[in-house]
Amino acid sequence: MKINRYALIVAFIVLCLPMARAQQADTTGILLIDDITITAKPFVLNREDHTATAKLTLASEKDVPREFKLNVFGTQVFGDDRQAYFFQTATLGRVTVRFEDKQNYLHYLLHPDTPVELTIVADAITADTDSIPLIKLVFEDSKENGRFIEAFVASGTPEED
Repeated sequence: MKINRYALIVAFIVLCLPMARAQQADTTGILLIDDITITAKPFVLNREDHTATAKLTLASEKDVPREFKLNVFGTQVFGDDRQAYFFQTATLGRVTVRFEDKQNYLHYLLHPDTPVELTIVADAITADTDSIPLIKLVFEDSKENGRFIEAFVASGTPEED
């Protein structure tokens, strides 16, 4: 009986600790999290060169500039086949990080009322992937250093003409 109780407590701690450390957001094309509005454009899958491009617009809702620290290796593109793909390049404004650079973070200073475009390009997309419905962004919480937020953002809807 004691062993079962201890096993239950250990299992609870092991399963709940990751959820307490990372904040997860709802899946949508427009997301407000950590005072940043994330707006997704339709994600593009290029079957000829097996790449996927996800374009997002980030806008700070704070009245003062703030640092945005993107964990580029935590950021992934998901195909409709539930396969996760790492980025080939990540570009935020005029800052570009390539996968082969082996740089963990992309730092950017977000200014209020100045939206900036984040472009994530993933390669080696499998042939059985029909669409890219979701991207996972991982960035540092502005209120607590070392705490990272996982934001799952769905592809935006095509604009009406």
